[in-house]
Amino acid sequence: MRWNLGVAALASSWGFIWVIADHLSLGALTIVFWRIALSVLALGLGVLVSGRRDLLRLGRPGRWTLLLGPGLALLWFCNFEAMKLSSVAVAVLATYTSPIFLALLAPLFLPERLSRVAWLALPIASAGLALTMLGGEGSKHARPLAVAVGVGGAVVLAFLTIIQKHVISAVNPIGFSFWIDVFALVALAPVLPLGGRVLPSAGELGLLAIVGFVFTALSGLIWLTLLRHVTAQAMGFLSYLEPVSAALLAWLILGQRLGLAVVAGGVLVLVAGLIVVLREPTESAIGEVAGLPLDERTTPAASG
Repeated sequence: MRWNLGVAALASSWGFIWVIADHLSLGALTIVFWRIALSVLALGLGVLVSGRRDLLRLGRPGRWTLLLGPGLALLWFCNFEAMKLSSVAVAVLATYTSPIFLALLAPLFLPERLSRVAWLALPIASAGLALTMLGGEGSKHARPLAVAVGVGGAVVLAFLTIIQKHVISAVNPIGFSFWIDVFALVALAPVLPLGGRVLPSAGELGLLAIVGFVFTALSGLIWLTLLRHVTAQAMGFLSYLEPVSAALLAWLILGQRLGLAVVAGGVLVLVAGLIVVLREPTESAIGEVAGLPLDERTTPAASG
């Protein structure tokens, strides 16, 4: 249960990202670029200071970073672009259809059974999420393009989680995160000039540093570590706590009013999350995935 609780705590902390991003006047591409660039800086300096350059050697499983890097850049672009096109509420609501795609796809590609617990809690969380988000910013129009971009990001997130789940047992999280971020930057470089203003102000740089260092580099390492012990379906489902966290933080930090719908929706999501935390089993090993061969020379890491 402690691993499920760890995912719940991590997802709750991500609410800060949306609050910070809402303060930035930069374009979505620029926000993603700085978020990833600062994460690369933090991880790279950490490796240099520790003298453990061996952490950057991933072996054959590391080839998946060539796909995961651009995928991560695309995911975060979809998240922030959906927010810029409409609102935080619409962006989060569209993006958090991802657990539905994970619940459908994970049993097809991963050695996971269809999670009855997650499917039981899914309608409860979905209803709560709709109440929380639409009740919080119901006056803002949900533009079809914003919804489409957000749902597109949700599909990307589902596939990224499945691939990460497959290879994480054979690589170290530090090197894996570093190279994913590096290839994400490579993918962003050609299109960055299309994102508008690139250089942030001093205040914006400070906010971006928090997002890059804490909610990307550090948070990414924690995510990959937890992914060793929690099923992909539960991992995606427990992330439903992020939008509830975003609504509460907007109330506490920004002074935005919480209506009855937001409170009721938040309670439903928390109840659904509690069901998964208490009833969804964790796992100690990760098997092979159809169509995604592991390096025969690698041995899955032992569970903690």
